Amino acid sequence: MSKAGKITAAISGAFLLLIVVAIILIATFDWNRLKPTINQKVSAELNRPFAIRGDLGVVWERQKQETGWRSWVPWPHVHAEDIILGNPPDIPEVTMVHLPRVEATLAPLALLTKTVWLPWIKLEKPDARLIRLSEKNNNWTFNLANDDNKDANAKPSAWSFRLDNILFDQGRIAIDDKVSKADLEIFVDPLGKPLPFSEVTGSKGKADKEKVGDYVFGLKAQGRYNGEPLTGTGKIGGMLALRGEGTPFPVQADFRSGNTRVAFDGVVNDPMKMGGVDLRLKFSGDSLGDLYELTGVLLPD
Repeated sequence: MSKAGKITAAISGAFLLLIVVAIILIATFDWNRLKPTINQKVSAELNRPFAIRGDLGVVWERQKQETGWRSWVPWPHVHAEDIILGNPPDIPEVTMVHLPRVEATLAPLALLTKTVWLPWIKLEKPDARLIRLSEKNNNWTFNLANDDNKDANAKPSAWSFRLDNILFDQGRIAIDDKVSKADLEIFVDPLGKPLPFSEVTGSKGKADKEKVGDYVFGLKAQGRYNGEPLTGTGKIGGMLALRGEGTPFPVQADFRSGNTRVAFDGVVNDPMKMGGVDLRLKFSGDSLGDLYELTGVLLPD
C-alpha cells in the first residue's frame, strides 16, 4: 500500500472509530444527569418553577416509514416522567400543570433546515389548573425572562417549530376564575374514532365546501359558573385542524344550568387567534332573563 493510501486508511479508520465512540456514548449516556440543568434553565426562562422529577431518557430508533438512506438514520424518542410546571409568584396555588409522563419523537434531519419537528407528542393524563384572580392577574400569561431584553429591530429567528399531533389518554382542566365566578372541572377524552363534522351537526354541505376538520376529542364539564351550578358536554377538533391553514376547527357544546340551556356548534376559522368564529346557537330556559347567568348578556324577560 502506498503512503497516500495508508494515510487515507488511517484517517478513515479514525473517523469511523469516532462515530462508533459517539454512538456508544449517546446510547449509554444517563440523561438524568441533565435534569438539574434543564430544570434550572426552564424555570429561569419561564419565571416560574419547572421540574422533571422522574426518569428522563432517550431511545434511538429507526423509522419504518422512511425510505432509502433516510431509513438508516435513527430518531431520538424522548420520555420524561413526573413533570410539574408551577405558577407565578403572585398565584397562591403551587402547581399549574402536572404530567405523569411525556413522550415525543424528534425528526433529526429536519434540524438541517433549521426546523424543530416533532411528528407527535404523547401526554399521559395531563392535569392543568387555570387560575384568574383579576382581569390582569392569571397563570396562563407567561412573562418570559428575555421579554424585557428583546431588541425591537432584531431579525426574527431563522428557526421554526412544527408539531403534527398531540396524543393523550385522558386530560383534566380545572378552572378557578374569580372574575366570572367560575369553578369548573373539564375532562377531555379522545373519541377513539374521529367523527365527521357533518355527522355531528348535520351540515354536510358546509363540511364538504369548507373542508372542516373532524371532531377528535370529547369534553365533559361540571361545577359552577357565575355562582350557578353548571354541567355540559362537547366535542372539539384535533391538532391537525388546529394548525392546518384553511381547515376550520370544529367545536360543539351543550351547557345546562337548571332549566337554562345554551348549545352551539360550528367552526373557528383561525383558532390560534380565535378569529373567524361561525357558530349556530340555541338558547332555552324559563325566560330570556335567565340566560344572563350563562351568557353574560342581559336580555328582556
